[in-house]
Amino acid sequence: MLYLVRHAHADYSPDETRSLSEQGRKAAVRVADLLLDRDVSAIVSSPYRRAVETVQPLADRLGLPVQVDPDLRERQLSTGPLDDFRRSLEATWRDFNLTYQGGESSTAAQARVSTAIRAIAESSGGRNIVIGSHGNALALFLRTLDADVDFTFWARMSMPDVYAVDVRDVWSYQRVWSEPT
Repeated sequence: MLYLVRHAHADYSPDETRSLSEQGRKAAVRVADLLLDRDVSAIVSSPYRRAVETVQPLADRLGLPVQVDPDLRERQLSTGPLDDFRRSLEATWRDFNLTYQGGESSTAAQARVSTAIRAIAESSGGRNIVIGSHGNALALFLRTLDADVDFTFWARMSMPDVYAVDVRDVWSYQRVWSEPT
């Protein structure tokens, strides 16, 4: 089983150095609580600080290192400012080959992230692995399992979010995260 973890809420900065907010740090502890008894034997994360910080409480409690895989990073939509980020992102879900200046298309990001996740699964030896990454990257991967995953799916993902991916036979997934009441 793979557990895909979208990072928790982060304080805004325009790059990969964003740290979790206080709310995000508390949510990362809840992620650890959720996954603690899932017989996790490895944790792999995007190199971005917010993704590592989201899985670190689980790693600390299990006594496991967080392995970093650069191909789990978030998709770079553009190297320059966009007038409307959300509208621009939505357009890339309608046209998977659309790219903005210096950015990565949905097709390219999906291939990169999918290759990384499938390689992790293949090397897992059937063990349970936690993968920390980002909303757009994970949604693009989940679309390879379910054609109904789209921009609206991405927009509804929470921070954090957790999906269990069954990698036996036909790959399937289900959401296992629930917001606290």
